This record gives sequence, structure tokens and C-alpha cells, in this order.
Amino acid sequence: MDVLNTTCPNGVSIGVSQLLFTQLITTLMKSYCDLNPDYPVDQSTDVMANDQQFDFIVVGAGSAGATVAARLSEVPQWKVLLIEAGSDPPMESNIPGLYGTIFGSKYDWLYTTERTEKACRSMLNQQCRWPKGKMLGGSSSMNALYYGRGYPKDYDAWEALGNTGWAYRDVLKYFKKLEEIRTLGSVTDVHGYDGPISVEGYKDETVFKFGELRQKLLHAMQEMGYPYIHDMSAEMRSGITNCWTTTDNGIRDNVARAYLVPIKNRPNLVVMKETYVTKLLINDAKQVNGVEVNKNGIYKQITSTKEVVLSAGAVNTPQLMMLSGLGPKEHLTDLGIPVIEDLSVGYNLQDHIFVRLNNINLNTPQEPQQMQTDLLYNYLTRRTELSHLALDTHIYVDTLKKADDFPDVQLLFMAWSPANSKLPEFLKVMGTEPQQIQWAQQLNKDTYILEVTPTLLRPKSAGRVQLKSTNLLDPPKIFNGYLEDIDDIRTLVRGMRFIDELMTTKAFKNTTLHRPPVTECQKWQPPHEEYYECMVRNFVATVNHVSGSCKMGPKDDREAVVDPRLRVYRIKGLRVADTSIMPSIVSGNTNIPTIMIGEKAADMIKEDWQNEKVKDEF
Repeated sequence: MDVLNTTCPNGVSIGVSQLLFTQLITTLMKSYCDLNPDYPVDQSTDVMANDQQFDFIVVGAGSAGATVAARLSEVPQWKVLLIEAGSDPPMESNIPGLYGTIFGSKYDWLYTTERTEKACRSMLNQQCRWPKGKMLGGSSSMNALYYGRGYPKDYDAWEALGNTGWAYRDVLKYFKKLEEIRTLGSVTDVHGYDGPISVEGYKDETVFKFGELRQKLLHAMQEMGYPYIHDMSAEMRSGITNCWTTTDNGIRDNVARAYLVPIKNRPNLVVMKETYVTKLLINDAKQVNGVEVNKNGIYKQITSTKEVVLSAGAVNTPQLMMLSGLGPKEHLTDLGIPVIEDLSVGYNLQDHIFVRLNNINLNTPQEPQQMQTDLLYNYLTRRTELSHLALDTHIYVDTLKKADDFPDVQLLFMAWSPANSKLPEFLKVMGTEPQQIQWAQQLNKDTYILEVTPTLLRPKSAGRVQLKSTNLLDPPKIFNGYLEDIDDIRTLVRGMRFIDELMTTKAFKNTTLHRPPVTECQKWQPPHEEYYECMVRNFVATVNHVSGSCKMGPKDDREAVVDPRLRVYRIKGLRVADTSIMPSIVSGNTNIPTIMIGEKAADMIKEDWQNEKVKDEF
């Protein structure tokens, strides 16, 4: 029935009920509008129809690209073009509780890594799926929303490799610049309070028994001798903490919403949507002076007078560079691409991985099922339930128990309700084999389960991005490199053992740990090392923190693609600003560090051009 076209009998009212009904509708409409921000308009038609020059062209409107474009356009005399392959994020992406629902849609690049025997064995065709955002905000419009910076030692290690200006003392000001912290217990001198990105704690601690689960974990960790940590950005060591999220009153605060919406009418910022950059325009002097784009099958060359900034991510950035003749000589030659500069583009590919389906049966009976309309109503009016993604607790642990206490494993948690569980759908979109989905669904049928995923914070293994063909629309070959280094296996095995130890605490005495039955693993049982290794190889999956494929490093680093000011070596007018420049992945979630990279890149570009310090230092 079409509700909007349905007539109802006239009622009699003294006015109060009509007023309340009007207020309710107004509240719902405002909440609905909050979920659909007014993003910058698409000006691609005008750009395609006219010859325009831009000072800067930024490729990719994700976590770094939107940041760079917004900050560069603060200079009124600079004309900035931001090009994005996707469109505006859908409303579903802005509701945290609907995380994962747009995986596999047109807003996802739909990447699948190459088949490997060493990992992803219980995935379809033994291939890992890599969800990546294809829309304004990039993956910040579809990630798990967790706020994290990594550790100071991560950035000090970058500096130790020869990357001057990237120590923690140097980047801290950019972390503070980007954030508006709204959480209790935050330490004032390490945070910012008026930046674009809103950071909150969870609003409703009663949702989905979170309070009860949090207390179980807190008591278990205390029993094991680990402290509660109020602010991981200030007190970085092993322990248990409540995670924070990049949300604004329970709405996803993606980078486009935070950086682009407030300046959508800025006249010197031009945004092209659903437009593919197919090639960098590089002249005989190895100077990048623009890009070639494809909009609905029509190609056009667009000129830049100062720089092109690549912020397309750790897969698309190396792909575009190689298609333009910047990359490994032998690989490009094999594909018939003229080599402009021999660079180690695509190497050093790193990612955080975790081990799925360590499920704790909480033996908690099913509660009455809530209607989806009730969930949505409660969210729209009070920001409950759907304003949350998962249990707001993280555990960091140094599994080697070294003196410097530098955690190497992070435990992430997903609490799944039997009433409204999205577990089967989520596992399916991640490419899990049907029999494992059925096992998890059966386990979750009548009781709450808590999925515990040990995450590898500093992988030693590395993969590679290669071209599959010379067509940009043909996805590249992604060799994930997972578990190539035996130390990565050993660390994750220690993470699995830590879960077993957690289960022996008094807090979890009435619960049961279940791991999926896998034929090749059942020849062993815990505590045999072979059992854990087999389970790790079967159930590792991406945490969607892909990085490192255009490594930053000094001149004498033969693997470096960009210098510490993010300029591509031996190529003028080209920088890279995204996760691909990380020489080593940070020990935590990568969205906030990527925004930091965008902030710092914009400042360096301003310094170079405003202070007339542009020199040929390559």
C-alpha cells in the first residue's frame, strides 16, 4: 500500500496530538536530512565541455585526497580540481549499524586478491576480498569507524629510515589539527578540539548487552594483570580500552562530510564525480602537467600548472602510475608500456590481517526480536542501537611480553545478536565458504556470540600490486603476501593462545569458545602449534588497512618511490599522499593516519609554493 497516497478519516483533536505528531515528523525529517549531507555538486559536465587549467589536480576524494583538496583550496588564488571515480555515499553508509551493507555494491571497488596456498584457505577460491570505498570519502565512507593513530614508535621508525619530518613529535600537530575530540577521559595535550573530524565514544552503553560484555572483558583482563587504559593516544601500552569512533552524534563522519561539505560553495574548488583518471600527462622533461580522464566513455586531457597529487589509495595509485610509465621496468615492458622512470611502484604492499570466527558462545538466551522499523525509529529519534557498530572494547597486548611493552596484537570484537544477526550476510560478502557461514549461523541461532579477532599489528610479510592489463578499468593483480614471513604466523598463533587464556578466567567461566571445524586442521587439537597455524592460514582476512605500495624513503633507499616531502623521485610536478607512502604500516587503524598524511602533505605543498622554495632536489 502506498502510504503517501492513502487517505484517512478526519479526526477530532483539541490540537495537542496534532502538535505532537507534527513535532515527531519534523524530528524524523531532520534526522533523515542529517544522514544525507549536501555534498559538493558534480562539475564534471562543465569541465569536460570547456578547456580549463588548474593549479592543482587531486586524484581521489578519499581520506587523504579530500583533505588535501580542502586545504589547498584555502589559498584563494589557487584553483583546485578534485577528481573522484565514485559518486556521493549512500545514506546507508552513514548509519554505523549498517556497516558492511554496501560491501559488494557499486560503492565498492570489488577487489579480490590473487589465489594463494598460504592464506585465505576458507575463502571462496582461496582468495581474499578487499572492500574499498568508491565514493566521496573513499573508504572512510565504509570503514569500521574506529579511531586510532598507531603508536609514537611507528612514526619514529619512519624517521629512523631517513624520513625527516615524520617522527611522532612532527606529526602530532596534524593529528591534533584534524580532530574534534568529544570523549570523556581524553588527555588534553595530545588531542585537538576544533578539527573537522568528530571523534566520540559510544552514546548508549546499554545497547545490546554491551555493558555486560565490557565488564566481562575488563574483569578478565584485570585477572590476567592488564590495566584499563582511558586514552590510547596518551597511554600506549598493553591493556584494555574503550574504542572511539569517527562519528558525529551517531552519524558516520566520513572525510567528505567533514572536509568538503563545509566548503562546498568555495569557488576555487571544482569537483568531478564518476570520472576515471586514466593517465598522467608527462612531457619529455619528465614533468607532469595534467591528467587524462574518462567520463562516460569520453576522454579529455586536463592541465595542471603546478602539481598533480595522487590520493587514489594503495591499489589505485600504483596502478595509475604504472599505466603512465612509472614503475618496474621489466613489468611495464612486458605489457608494452613505454617506461618513463624505473621505480619500485607496487612493492612493499602491507595490510593488517585478523583471524576470523573465534566465536565465544555467551550462553545468553535470545531476547524478543526487534522489528527493523523499530531499530530505525530508535536510531532516527534517539541515536540508539544502529549508532554503534560492534562492542566498544579493544585489547592491545605484547604477546612476547618485552620490556618496552610494544603491543603486536590487537583484539577486535564483534557481538552478534541471535534476533537481528547480520553475521551470515557479512561473512558472505567477505567471501567466506558456505559451510563456514552455515556453522556460524547455527552457533548464533539461539544465543549471543562474541567474535574475537586477533589482529596482526606489524606484519613482516609484504605483497605487491601489478597490472593485469593496460586498461584502467581492468582490476590490477593484487598479491596480498599474507603470512609469507613465519614471524607473522607465530604472532597470530600467540594471539590465538591469548584468547584461550582469556577463556580460562573467572569472568568467562560460563561461556564456551568455538572455532570452525576444518578437515585439514582436525588432525591436531589445541594446544598443538600445528592446529593454530592451520586455523590462521584458513581464516585470516583483511582489516582493510592496505598501505605501503609507493614507499616513502630517502634517496639512497632503492625501494623508495617518493621522498619525505612525498614528491615522486625523478618526476617533477607529482606527489603521492595516501596510505601507499607508508614505509611500514602503523600499529593500529589507518584512517586517521591517512588523514594526517593529507594534512601534512597540504602543508608541505603550501610551504613549497607560497615560500617560493620549489627547487629541483631530485
